[in-house]
Formats: sequence, structure tokens, C-alpha cells
Amino acid sequence: MDLSRNPYVFYFFSLVIGVFICEKISISILYLCFLQGALLFFLAYMTSKINYRKIFSLLILGSWCLIGIVVGKLNNDIANDHYIKYKEKGHVQYITVIIKEQNNSNKQYRKYTAEVKTISYKNQRNHTSGAIMLLVDKEKFNSVFTLGNEYVLKVTLSDPITLMNPHQFNYAQYLKRNYILQIAKVDKIISESAHYSLVYMIKNFNQNLITKIESSSLSEDSKEFLKAYLLGDRSEMKKESIDAYSKSGIMHLIAISGMHIAFIFGIIFSLLSWVLKSGNRKIIILTSLSFVWFFGCLVGLSSSVFRSCLMITIYYLFELLKRTSNIYHSMALSAIIILLCDPNEIYSVGFQLSYIAVFFISWLSPSIYKYMKVKNKRVNEWILNPLAVTIAAQIGTLPFVLFYFHQFSLLSIPINILIIPYTFVITYSSLGEIFLVFLPLEYQTYPTFIYDFLVKILVDATYYISSMEKLMFKNISLNLMELLFLTSALIFLKNYLYQLKIKTIFPFFICVICFQLSILYNDFKLSSKKSFIVFNHSNTLLGFRNGKKLLIIGSSSENWEKVKRNIIDPYTIGERISSVQYKTLQMNTVYKWERKKILVLNKPGKNNMDSANYIITDKLSIVKELKNPCTIIFTGNKIQYADGQNYKSPSNHWITSRNGAFICSL
Repeated sequence: MDLSRNPYVFYFFSLVIGVFICEKISISILYLCFLQGALLFFLAYMTSKINYRKIFSLLILGSWCLIGIVVGKLNNDIANDHYIKYKEKGHVQYITVIIKEQNNSNKQYRKYTAEVKTISYKNQRNHTSGAIMLLVDKEKFNSVFTLGNEYVLKVTLSDPITLMNPHQFNYAQYLKRNYILQIAKVDKIISESAHYSLVYMIKNFNQNLITKIESSSLSEDSKEFLKAYLLGDRSEMKKESIDAYSKSGIMHLIAISGMHIAFIFGIIFSLLSWVLKSGNRKIIILTSLSFVWFFGCLVGLSSSVFRSCLMITIYYLFELLKRTSNIYHSMALSAIIILLCDPNEIYSVGFQLSYIAVFFISWLSPSIYKYMKVKNKRVNEWILNPLAVTIAAQIGTLPFVLFYFHQFSLLSIPINILIIPYTFVITYSSLGEIFLVFLPLEYQTYPTFIYDFLVKILVDATYYISSMEKLMFKNISLNLMELLFLTSALIFLKNYLYQLKIKTIFPFFICVICFQLSILYNDFKLSSKKSFIVFNHSNTLLGFRNGKKLLIIGSSSENWEKVKRNIIDPYTIGERISSVQYKTLQMNTVYKWERKKILVLNKPGKNNMDSANYIITDKLSIVKELKNPCTIIFTGNKIQYADGQNYKSPSNHWITSRNGAFICSL
């Protein structure tokens, strides 16, 4: 194995393997550090042994794998002074926090990520560390928290919602991978004190710009778009708007990403090159990179922005150091730096999509462009090359979009192609509008009218495209193996595009065939599956599965749209259910499933209880004296507080609010 050609790529994959292994093993950090030290010592000895070059290469990769395990342990282990160790369950506590970031809000709460500096515990103040999610009621507190400021708050701590139903989004795990272990509902703001640092001063300048935009004469749609497009603020954006952008496949417009960073760098670089016609290229590059990092800090330097800034910086630093500017080196090195700082970034969908997009742009777009270019140089530069880049990015990210979001619109590629020239127009007009919001309202009238018109075209087109349900493929299920086969097929596609021969398309066909065989195998396996499910829900919700058919039985007063979105759809997508029927639940009724009796109770019924195999109820008192050793499933959220919080359930009792959904499969 030769690491000399693309060493950072190999190091990156070894580091990723180590991060994944970290979650599966339980080894002390001291032992891992000792092992790493011994390995490095052995590597130093091996450097002079030319005959052992392959072994030396393997040991280097093993060393990077160990680094991944160590970094994962260091970041995920709870510190001795973590605030979670001072939590008083069910009691109001006082905490001192520094606001780090404003998150997307909902109708009721503004959300913030904060660092806990102190917490009250048994009437004592304890100095702590650790991130927390703050929920601030919009009606109760009209003011917006200032980033970087220190607040003393009266709060109630609670655990994040854990995964309780199959294939449901695990919000608790998502927060944990962002190092947030608790959610704090703010009851009262005791005090506020300002903290001054350059980063937070830039972040708060962002907040001032948002305030200026809010007070401008722009339409509501234009305010939403401008805040999201240039300032990365989607905290108050309507859910309908976010869904429309997502369904249309142009979510990257309102999520600050590599596209925005590339635009900012390109604009500054072109402007400086024009002004300093005979200027030093190094000065132009360094100045452009400085503006890029300033913009990154302005929009909050989120993980997606940080990796984009870092990637473009590394790429041009190679040039400044007179090294070969290799995009794969830049990608791998920037990813290594990010994972060394935060190994949990590897689980971020944004992290994966951004690197996959850049990889396929550099991997596929030259081959696509080869078949598109014409003799006109300007057409190639301004139309066909961006078109090839867009097609490559869309094709490359498609498997991951299907894997994570389970939907795809046939119009997403055409709309991204059409939006290329419009992006230039909307970018320059948005930059101009940012300066105009500082002017008095009477001077904003005509420019605002033009900008509102431009945004209206984009928004109306987005809503129209998202409403075309016939062109939208939904509920697409893709497992990890199918994702790997499909992605591999797209990687091998380059060989065929580069040289149109049968032998070059053979690897592509092998991956496609394996992908199809995997789908057929999973369909066959799931088509014979039979299950009885009691979902975790506030009301009794049952599911009877027979192959790819599912019968849902629930209360007639149920909010079926919400239940379908949050519980049923994730299950049907994950299990590839093709047909779902709904039926009203009848209380004190026996349901028969595979020669077994399932009794749903809300009042005692001794005769039925003695003959049932499963009893489903939300009342502990009904089955307290039951002698029948059948499985008893408690539904609803109140049962966990029955008979006090120290209630210990017998082995044949299943409480969905504690243990999650009950699933019995044949």
C-alpha cells in the first residue's frame, strides 16, 4: 500500500474508522494513549527499515485509527465538572450561561445553545461546564438573547425526547452528538451582563443586521430570504417556506454552505484583481481569504460554514506554499482538522453532503463537461461549466438525499440548472440590499420594490415546484448497503464517461446489479415479516403488520395527520410498507393476531383478562391483582408516575413511555 500519492485521504478514512469504533468499545483513555505511544515508538524504529515499507504504511493507518478512538473518547466522555452531575430532578434550579448560538425556533419557543458556567445544587453554587439547550417562551419573553452575553436564569431541566418508536428521529442522540445533554425551560431571567470578544462582536453585528432587515420596508418573504441567504438566520422562517425549498431541491440557497463561501471569495477575488491589475497575487488571495473568514464569523461560523472556509483556505494555502493544489488533499486535510476538533461531525448530514458534493464536483464534472463544451469560450465558462458542476453535485448527492430524506423531485436537477444564472442576480442584489437597509425608509422604496420582485419570482417558483406532487417521489427507502452500492456505481461512472468502452462500464454495471439484488433481497425478507406493534404514544396506538401491509388501530379523536407524520411514516419508510389502513380502536375488545388474543382495556374485565395473551391498558390499577402471567403493555405517558416514581415493573410488564414501542415479530 502506497500512501505517498494521497496520504491525507487514507489518514482521513482511518480516522473515521476510529471514530466509529469508539462508539462500540469501552477502553480507558490511559490504555489507548499507552497503545498509541508504543505504536509511535515502533513506527520511529521502522523508519529506517526500507524492507518493511508496507508494514510501516499499515501501522501509520492503525495509528490514525487509534487517534480517532482517543479523540472520540475525549470528546464524548462526561467531564467531572459537567452540570449534569448537579441536576435536581423535578426542581427549579439557577444557572449561569453564556449564549453561544441561536437555533431554529418554533411557534412557541426561541431556542439557544449555551455553555453552563454555574448551577445551583442543594442551595450551593457550583462551577460547571457543558452545553445546554435553552427554551425561551416567545410570549413571556419578548427580548432576544444577545450572543456572547452572560445570563443568570431560573430554569427547569429535563431530558431530551429519546427514541421510543422504530425508525423515528432520535432527537436525544442528535443533541448528544452536539454535546447537549439537557433541555432547560427558562422560567425567569435574573440578570444579564455583557461579554466582549471579537468573535461575539461580529456575531452580534449579524444580529444588528437582522434587526435592521426586520425594520426595513421589505416584504415578509424578502426579509425571510435575505436573512437566510446572506446571514444564515432561519430562526423565524415559516415551516411552509423551509418545506418548499426542501421539496424543490434548492435548500442550499437558504442554508449557508460552500456555494455562499465560493461566491464571497469569487466576488472579492475578482474585485481585487480588477482594482490591483498589477497587484501581488498573494495579497489578493490572503485578502480574499480574510473576507471569507469574516463572513464566516458574521453568519455564526457554524459547522457547514467552518468546513467550507477551511477547505478553500487549505486549497489556496497549497498554492501560496508552491505545492500542487490538489482538491482531494484539501478536502481530506480539512476533514481531518474538523474531526480532530469535533469527531461527532462525521454523523452530521451537512458534513457528509458537503464533502460528497465537492468530491463529485471534482470527480465527475470534468468528464461531464467534456461532452458539453462548445467552441465558444464564454459559453463554456459562464454556462456549460457551471451546468456540469451542478449536474455532478446533484447526481453525487442523490443517494445520500434518498438515504436521509426519503424523497426526490424530478425537477430538482432542472431547477438547479435554471437557478445558476439567477443566483448571480440574487446574490449581487442581496449584497446591495444589505447596505440599503441602513438608509431611511424613504430612500429604500424603489430598490426594495425591485428586490421584492426578484425574491417573489424565486419564492413563487419554489412553491409552484414543491406543489407538483406528481413529480415528487416520496417514502423512498434506502439502507446502508444499498447506499454504498449506488454511490460506488456513480464513482465508477467516471471511467465510462472518460473512455466509452465496454470494459470501463463493467464495474458500474456490477455495482448496479448488486444494488438491485440488495433491493430484491430486502423486499423478499420484509414481504414475509409479521409483527404486532404497540407504539409509544399519548393514546393507545396499535399496528398489525402482514408483509408489506400495515393495519393501524387508534382512537377516533386522534390527530391522524400528526401521528402519520411523526410515527407511522418513519415506520412505513424504514420497513418498506406499501399499504396502510386505519381503523378505529374499540376499548375492552379482544383482537386476534396469529392465534393470540390481545385485549385492550380501560376498565376491569376479569373473564377476558384471564384468557388474553397480551393486555394493553393505560391504567395500572386494572391489572394490579392479575394472576395471569401474560404480557401487560402500559401505554400513555402518565403510567410512569403511577404509584410514585419508584414503581418497579415486573418482568412481564412493558411500559412504552419507558421502554419504547412494544414489538412482537414472527
